[in-house]
Amino acid sequence: MTETPPPLAASLAPAFDLLLDVVCMVDAQGQFVHVSAAARQVFGYAPEELVGRRMIDLVLPEDRERTLQAAQRVMAGQTHLNFENRYLRKDGQVVHLLWSARWLPEAGLRVAVARDISERKRAEQVQAATYAISEAVHRVQDLGMLCQEVHQSIATLMPGHNLAVALHDDEGRALSFPYWADRRGPVSPERRANLAAFCHQVIQRGEVHMVRRGVDPEAEAWVDPELQCRVGVPLSTPSGVIGALVLKSYGDETGCSEQDLALLQYICTQLATAIERLQLYGRLRHLSHHDALTGLPNRALLRDRLSLAMARARRGESFLSVLYLDLDRFKEVNDTHGHLVGDHLLQAFGGRLKAQLRASDTVARVGGDEFVVLLESPRGLEGNRAAAEKIRQAFAAPFEVDGRVLAIQPSLGLADFPADGEEEGQLLSAADQAMYTAKGARP
Repeated sequence: MTETPPPLAASLAPAFDLLLDVVCMVDAQGQFVHVSAAARQVFGYAPEELVGRRMIDLVLPEDRERTLQAAQRVMAGQTHLNFENRYLRKDGQVVHLLWSARWLPEAGLRVAVARDISERKRAEQVQAATYAISEAVHRVQDLGMLCQEVHQSIATLMPGHNLAVALHDDEGRALSFPYWADRRGPVSPERRANLAAFCHQVIQRGEVHMVRRGVDPEAEAWVDPELQCRVGVPLSTPSGVIGALVLKSYGDETGCSEQDLALLQYICTQLATAIERLQLYGRLRHLSHHDALTGLPNRALLRDRLSLAMARARRGESFLSVLYLDLDRFKEVNDTHGHLVGDHLLQAFGGRLKAQLRASDTVARVGGDEFVVLLESPRGLEGNRAAAEKIRQAFAAPFEVDGRVLAIQPSLGLADFPADGEEEGQLLSAADQAMYTAKGARP
């Protein structure tokens, strides 16, 4: 360590110390030999703490290579103006600097003046990030992708490598996590349950909640010994709190500052509005493709899935059959017991029908008491016939609806692709006709 400043530094030090910018002198080995008083404000170090240290050790690791290259150019005789890089303050925060430097060969020193431009850089980052988030919330239609893009923007502004988004159901009880990014890898059930409890607190309180290990007693209940800080922000909309966003810090990761929290709240307001819009869009889309009474796919969604199923069958990936069902004597139920009982019977029928399906099958209500099932099997049409027989046997038992026992069975008609039809309309018509033939044959 240099014990005394060089003559040049000693003579100019009183003037240097009057400047708000930092004036540094660095020797050919890259060590500080003099630092002005402004270092305390900019770097968080007293000048005497920096003298003798290597300049490059304070530079953010990502910026070290190009900083060394710039230093070599200065020592080669180039005057370097307006060079930007990032340093680590004593408290661990990142500071953005704008440098001007030149080499003094007669003194064997690099003289540099550094201006703290952190506020300007942060304003630029905030503007860019908020624009990116605003653009994403109007462009992205997938919830997971939206959360990922918002997370990427947050990570440019604050310590945010570990982030989760939790949403509660319509009743406000069960939580789901549409997004969970954690550097520590797969999430254990214990960690998930522990975070869910924290999210419930944030949602119930409706305000930002920060918990730090060693400061807040609540942290003693954490199941992860490496977890150092949790920050939970409610996702609030005019209609209420729909969930929470949580940032987590592990080990020696830097936590959020008060400035970060204010910005995070603003971001979460945007995110909550976007999530509510996506949820509304999802509900409207569901309603447009599903039967309101039974919740099953409707005719429009059936045609879409039939088109895809036929494409798979043409490629030889599966064997496709269409099963048409119609409830026998359904009109009698409505006439005898009323339409409400008839509606409840259709719901019970749809539920029992859906319970018989394989993962590859699709059931739809196409109108009145008519249902269609798309049967797909990778092992041949025999598998579809077995599935159809299982469905037929499932309706041997009567239904109990509103305290009434109703012995209602369906008529079934089966049509195979491509033998009974190579087009959607042909295949559906063939199954429909087979069903009416079966109905006519019933006693």
